[in-house]
Amino acid sequence: MSWGIEMYPLWDNIMQSIFMKMTGAQEQKMKCICWEIATIDFDLRRDIYFPWNLNECSQITDKRKVLNFLRKAIVKLKKDFDFSTIDTNEIWSNTKGVLDEFHANTSSMGFCEREYQEYVEIFNSIGGGCLDISAFFKNCSNCAHKNDSNKPFTCTIKKGLNEMYSCLYFHRNRCAHNLTSYQQNRPSLEILSGIDSVYENYYIRFALLIIIDKMMISLYRIFQHEADHLKLF
Repeated sequence: MSWGIEMYPLWDNIMQSIFMKMTGAQEQKMKCICWEIATIDFDLRRDIYFPWNLNECSQITDKRKVLNFLRKAIVKLKKDFDFSTIDTNEIWSNTKGVLDEFHANTSSMGFCEREYQEYVEIFNSIGGGCLDISAFFKNCSNCAHKNDSNKPFTCTIKKGLNEMYSCLYFHRNRCAHNLTSYQQNRPSLEILSGIDSVYENYYIRFALLIIIDKMMISLYRIFQHEADHLKLF
């Protein structure tokens, strides 16, 4: 593979394919978690399935509902469980490690280098303190680190992680419904020239999906461990 501009369509196709596989797999995992909870807890089964209002489990609000169903299931199995024991800093660090490794294996091909550098700049200004085990991402407007140089890190980003996920969800729909095939000249040059265009970034999208995945995996392992030791009689 060369480094020329002629390779951009191929790179975008590869990144879009990875992105769609990741979003699709995560949505299916959310539904599987719902079913696993419903198999153990009949009260939560009613809350989850009657009526089913989680749609495709693609919006952040739907994923939060699944997260909270899982939290409720854990509390019912282990009433004294402390959710603060989930290390969000470790989740953050591991997520960055995954993407750094991905970049290391593709950088020799000039693979989306600008996007990677923009992702690094944005994510180096925030940290695990921006994560919330009850909602995935904290509300940026209430962030105590915002523009405060006396804090362990100083958040200067314009969009919070929740807003970045909104960009992810918009792009997910654009790809899933193949809107780019007939929406010519989108996004416009005006949008591309704006500062918000840096969030149209596959590395950021991957990071958000991986963070959600790792949070759900951490909680599901606890649920599974407690369910395996559940005495039915």
